[in-house]
Amino acid sequence: MLRVCDLYYNRDVSQSDIARLMDLSRPTVAKLIKTAKQKRVVQIIISDPQKRCYSELERRLEKAFRLQEVIVADTVENLQQKDVLAKMAAGYLNSILKDDDVIGVGSGTTLRYLAPYASRQFQNLTFVPLLGGSGDLEVTLDANHVVDILAKAFHGNGLHLYVPAIVSRSQTKRTLMKEESIRKVMNHYDSLDVVVVGIGTGDDLSSVFQSGYYTEEMKEYVRRTEVCGDICMHLFDKDGNTDQIEYNKQVFGIQLNKLKNVPYAIGIASGIHKAKAIHGAIRGGYINVLVTDAQCAEELYRIGAKETAAN
Repeated sequence: MLRVCDLYYNRDVSQSDIARLMDLSRPTVAKLIKTAKQKRVVQIIISDPQKRCYSELERRLEKAFRLQEVIVADTVENLQQKDVLAKMAAGYLNSILKDDDVIGVGSGTTLRYLAPYASRQFQNLTFVPLLGGSGDLEVTLDANHVVDILAKAFHGNGLHLYVPAIVSRSQTKRTLMKEESIRKVMNHYDSLDVVVVGIGTGDDLSSVFQSGYYTEEMKEYVRRTEVCGDICMHLFDKDGNTDQIEYNKQVFGIQLNKLKNVPYAIGIASGIHKAKAIHGAIRGGYINVLVTDAQCAEELYRIGAKETAAN
């Protein structure tokens, strides 16, 4: 058992090669390795080089909200927080992406911070914007711009959606969607392998309100209703519902329900003030992977525990 474990753990010899070297069957080698852990002959210690120590919190959130993965980063000063989250999210992307993947991209500052941390090259990646242009927002927040940055970083191809993120009438949206160049981009929404989106709060501090597309009348409507947050400028309530919000019909981009079918739907958000919006996004089924900071993660867990107790 010691010899097998030494070869396997210390010398990185495969189980098949160990079986050949020691004249054992491969199942016997596998059983010896398993038994060694059970008898504590082998004790595995996982060392986090970033010293985050949030594994237990991550597991609790995954279980509570049935998420595939939760990645919790340190809570740091505002100017650094987006970069810290982006680094974590990029590390996750580097681990799950594969050749020929189609990646949907939202807008926002955190997403563009992912680029410097792209450490792997893939073949034939396609990056697709999940909504149109973003009005008065800084150009670096525009989904088309973020697509360009990430496509370059990951050595992929970027598509563009040259329409406003919000149009004045739903009829305008229906007309534009008949254009072949636009349909060609939006057809990718049915075959996304990964999406990366920010989660907004749907209030005066959110990029949605700062986009320049919302009139004062629209803003007042949002303030009066039970809007909880937004993803790709689609507003939703605390339960993740979007249908009752009329202005969502004017948003030009992916319908949030399509995110429910994406294998890896990654939501990135930080700050305690984002916890309710994240909770709504989870309730809506729009994300199955969450990257957030420690304080927000703790607040999100409290919201979930309170909801469970109430039910």
